[in-house]
Amino acid sequence: MTERKSYSLADLVAQCDPDAPIPNTLREWKRMVPIGMELVITRHAVDVVHQSIRIWESREQALEWLQHPIPALEDERPCDLLDTVDGCRRITSVLHKIEHGDFS
Repeated sequence: MTERKSYSLADLVAQCDPDAPIPNTLREWKRMVPIGMELVITRHAVDVVHQSIRIWESREQALEWLQHPIPALEDERPCDLLDTVDGCRRITSVLHKIEHGDFS
């Protein structure tokens, strides 16, 4: 069995060429519009998902709720509002009402 060589981060960085051109595929990747899981998940969105799981007492039920139109959100799906702070605040407000028995 051959012994594997161990590298430190400094060793690997020292091998990099800072003047190397960026490959076209990486340039294309940076210009692509996010369409799925590569969207940035904000701390607010994570907090909303955790809050919904806590209130629904089930990850599956919470995720189901997040994916359906909600009358209190003007029939918008909560998952479609997670990309803005204002959207997260709206969802949090509805979850707070549900937690306290107000289903209006």
